Amino acid sequence: FAEIDPPTVMMTFSVNDGPFSGKEGKHVTSREIRDRLLREARTNVSIKFEDADKAGEFKVSARGAMQVAVVVEEMRREGFEVLVSRPTVIKKRIDERWHEPFETLYLEVPDADLGNCMQALANRKGKIEAMSARNDRTNLEVTIPTRGIIGFEFELLNLTSGEGIMSHLFKEYRPDSGDIRTRRTGTLVSMEKGDSVTYALNNIETRGKLFIGAGDQVYEGMIVGENPRAEDLPVNPTKVKHVTNHRAAGSDKTVTLTPPILFSLERAIEYIAPDELVEATPDNIRLRKRILDSNERRKAVKRAAAPSD
Repeated sequence: FAEIDPPTVMMTFSVNDGPFSGKEGKHVTSREIRDRLLREARTNVSIKFEDADKAGEFKVSARGAMQVAVVVEEMRREGFEVLVSRPTVIKKRIDERWHEPFETLYLEVPDADLGNCMQALANRKGKIEAMSARNDRTNLEVTIPTRGIIGFEFELLNLTSGEGIMSHLFKEYRPDSGDIRTRRTGTLVSMEKGDSVTYALNNIETRGKLFIGAGDQVYEGMIVGENPRAEDLPVNPTKVKHVTNHRAAGSDKTVTLTPPILFSLERAIEYIAPDELVEATPDNIRLRKRILDSNERRKAVKRAAAPSD
């Protein structure tokens, strides 16, 4: 038998505590989620499951984000609602030092995009081991920390206009490679609950890229777009235009919004930051902050920044 690669990433699953909880799914309790994950771990050799320290939260370990995304997708279809965290890598203590998993990453990219791709790999602590060019395309073999791969496919598609191809295999555990920043953008976070309107989205669009369209339901703490700058920006997608005269009332109909960026489950899981979650329900995939209340979020950031005694 070929040996199965060890689980290298871990994600937490938890009960949906958002404002729309229970509106779209029929399995929403922590007990139902736990039983379902337990069943999965018994029949799926690539998934490992354990209870987390926090009540109603469970740790699921796997070979990569995609395997977990497949499980979440199945759960959605079965009527579950669940919150899923960004993947974190499973580290090991070897000879008194922390070691992390590394992968061999195979890439094929258009020659024109090679420079940008190499820069992106360097940012993610990737080391190029081999390189060959043919027919205006370059093949790369790269050794990279597993952390560096999380979210890279999304970046690769952007860098190569959808033409880059990648695959990866577990290589070994090596000493921790230090800080890696995989996402360099912030988010546009809704301040209000309600239905989004064209007028508000048209204004928000000047700040960044939208993840929602007009008429979508939003709530406070939900991520509705991407801010090109590193910080998060509060926005109000429900803000209605005050009509000052009769002629202005219909002018919204002429506004054309850029189509929103729609996330697959795997892309959403790899996109979110550590302080964010993916809300997966039978009807929707939403991105949100862990702490929905903006005041509570600010307090949490201050607490995290305060020096510990």
